[in-house]
Amino acid sequence: MKYTFLYILTVFIFFSNQAHGQYAVNDTWYNNPLGFEPVKLHTSMGFIIPAVAVGACLMLTKKNPSIANRLSVYNETGLSWGYKYPYTFMPQNNTGINFFLRRFMSVGTEVDLYFPQDHFNSTTGLAVRPFARFYPVNNNNWRLYFESGGGLIYLFDEFPKPTDRDGRLGTHWNGTTKYGIGTEINLTKTFDLMAGIRHIHISNGNTSGEERNPSHDSNGFFIGLSYKPY
Repeated sequence: MKYTFLYILTVFIFFSNQAHGQYAVNDTWYNNPLGFEPVKLHTSMGFIIPAVAVGACLMLTKKNPSIANRLSVYNETGLSWGYKYPYTFMPQNNTGINFFLRRFMSVGTEVDLYFPQDHFNSTTGLAVRPFARFYPVNNNNWRLYFESGGGLIYLFDEFPKPTDRDGRLGTHWNGTTKYGIGTEINLTKTFDLMAGIRHIHISNGNTSGEERNPSHDSNGFFIGLSYKPY
């Protein structure tokens, strides 16, 4: 497990060193560390790459029948701040399930509520997002993981709205991807504290044309509780 994670980390570092100038417009490496070509975890690749990694790990590694507490359910609250005008504030509440396939890897699905707020936008979005988590540290008392996943979001108002700097109007249906680093710390035998940082992206992938795709990107943190039913 340790060597697999070190290999993946080496590949990410190599690509990041080769990817200057390959970010989306107005993105910088510190705003969106894994948003460079060809990784682009802030787009549909935020789902495709983890899905491929999970499939490869399932084929190339053995099952762990001794894993305890494979299943957990959780609720978390997140806050993120857009780094592009109009600097949208994005509170979220996320409820999901997480299931360990290997000691170093899990998959899950969550239902998300988004509440984008700025001088031009004030709406609510409902999203469903599958994800994968990869654990370089998985001890009895705490775990450290990298997570990425993408899904669909419906916003009750078209999002983002036109601004005084960009006249484009977004759409009700969009894709949403999130990636970040998190930790789980045991509070009791059944409850864990969750916390971490993440990047959030919302856009429709130009499905209605580039003129209808003013995307949202933000960075922030989350905190929550996880429950292991058995």
